[in-house]
Amino acid sequence: MKAKRTGALILALALCLSLGAHAAGSTTATVPVTLTVDNEYRAVNVTVPASLPIEVINGTVLTAENARITNNSKSGSVRVSGVEVTNGAYKVGSYNSFSGAKTIALKINGCPTEGPGKLGINTTAFPVIKAEESLALEYFAKISADAPNSKDVNALNVVFTISIV
Repeated sequence: MKAKRTGALILALALCLSLGAHAAGSTTATVPVTLTVDNEYRAVNVTVPASLPIEVINGTVLTAENARITNNSKSGSVRVSGVEVTNGAYKVGSYNSFSGAKTIALKINGCPTEGPGKLGINTTAFPVIKAEESLALEYFAKISADAPNSKDVNALNVVFTISIV
């Protein structure tokens, strides 16, 4: 067994020495590195409301008066390019022809819901937001009369899509 180990060791040393001799015959090559810089990327730094609270007190619907979307960037403008509403605990209904049980409808900056899906927005209601400026969100809500007493119910979801201008 010891003879096999010694033989294997001699063979391994011979291979190592032959690799060193083989490496001595190598050449070097210079490879160019191509660099491309694209400075058109700009991070979006925008704050949207964490929620759009709605309260119904004795039949009167109240909404927040301080909701806004803020462009926190030092330079560059953004805009709201889409607003989508989806059902939550309530079905999203039409603001202009409101009806239905367990239904809720919104009008955000003058743009009413017509059911779940995208709101028809325009640049008058959602103008460009310049750097370090805000866009106030004025919203109104209608809730069906069958709404039971409850607290912190996720009635619907609003998704704002923000785009760089």
